Amino acid sequence: MSKFPGTILFLSHDTSQTGAPIFLLRLLRWFRQNKNIKFRTLVGSAGDLFRDFESLGTVNSFEPKRTLYYRMLRRLQLDKGRVSAHLFHLREMLLQSDIRLVYANSIASARMVELLSFLDCPVICHVHELNWAIQNLGSKNLAIFENRRAEYIAVSRAVRDNLVQRYGIQATDIHLIHGFVPVMEHGEMGSFQTGKSIHEMLGIPPESKLVCACGSIEPRKGTDLFLEIVGHVIGKYRAFPVHFVWVGGDTAKTNDMRKQTANSVLGGIVHFVGHTSDVSSYLAASDVFLLTSREDPFPLVMMEAALHQKPVICFDRAGGAPEFVEEDAGFVIPDFDVGKMGDKVVELLSTPELCNRMGMAGRQKVIDRHNLSDGANSIAAVIERVLSSGNSRQHVSEG
Repeated sequence: MSKFPGTILFLSHDTSQTGAPIFLLRLLRWFRQNKNIKFRTLVGSAGDLFRDFESLGTVNSFEPKRTLYYRMLRRLQLDKGRVSAHLFHLREMLLQSDIRLVYANSIASARMVELLSFLDCPVICHVHELNWAIQNLGSKNLAIFENRRAEYIAVSRAVRDNLVQRYGIQATDIHLIHGFVPVMEHGEMGSFQTGKSIHEMLGIPPESKLVCACGSIEPRKGTDLFLEIVGHVIGKYRAFPVHFVWVGGDTAKTNDMRKQTANSVLGGIVHFVGHTSDVSSYLAASDVFLLTSREDPFPLVMMEAALHQKPVICFDRAGGAPEFVEEDAGFVIPDFDVGKMGDKVVELLSTPELCNRMGMAGRQKVIDRHNLSDGANSIAAVIERVLSSGNSRQHVSEG
């Protein structure tokens, strides 16, 4: 293994159990196991995955430790001195750490990049966002990266094209490296759930068909479209009981959705299970994976569902998912047509051979094109070139 010079500083805007932090954690685990690389991580705030990051190396937080005293100061708006002292010590520590490259794992890390201006080194920004997310974060964040003459890694063609067409980023400054996930062996594909099966946990008959969706509960993820599709499917599919499960969402929104559906025709048919660390069990138990997002760059859960041999149904204008699904791993639905998406759910549930064939095609596609080893090697190649040249902005090619 060749040794990378100096130290790479990886930035994560938070350490929640969501797409971008999970992606970075997997990448750093791969680096630790496969590359002779010295790195440390700076996070915007501590979350569920903080200790997982700590297990891989030094982790610092951009904000002071949330002690009771600090939280009290924040409530009283008297925390300015504590924050300034924390950032001063952080600056001194990083100046002594031989940082040769800053790798920001999200546009959401822009504020950290701005305050790290004292580090005179190249910057790479791994972009996991499309236009809605960029606007929500503030498009000024991209200007911060442009001021640092950053190079970009886009997780899909949709992300790359959005950067070029809407924000004027030069295509030659963007590496296209599609998203990737760890590839499970066939023996690892079963549910991680012990004890009761998912059907038992949901209280549904064992012969029931199960359609799964996953994500936060919000318009961007299309939770409202999901409910429309449920109504369409249950009006057409009669062969077996069919149930729908939405995995993910904070406690308050999950409870709201449960109340909304409990007293409707969807009561007992739709199951909002909220946040869980065992998404894999629900994917393994499902028959079809439904991606109802209005915008999604290249969702990890889509590839994880495909690894479980589940066909994926997505919308054509939602982001990067059609680049994966294509014509063999599921269906791509035009123009956010919930009726057509519902019809394809019915078709797959009614045709086990087609469901199995598309599921197998999706799994093979992840193994061939979107496995962690190949994707991480592509990112390592970008890092090595930038470190060897000492200048991030040079002509780049697709990966």
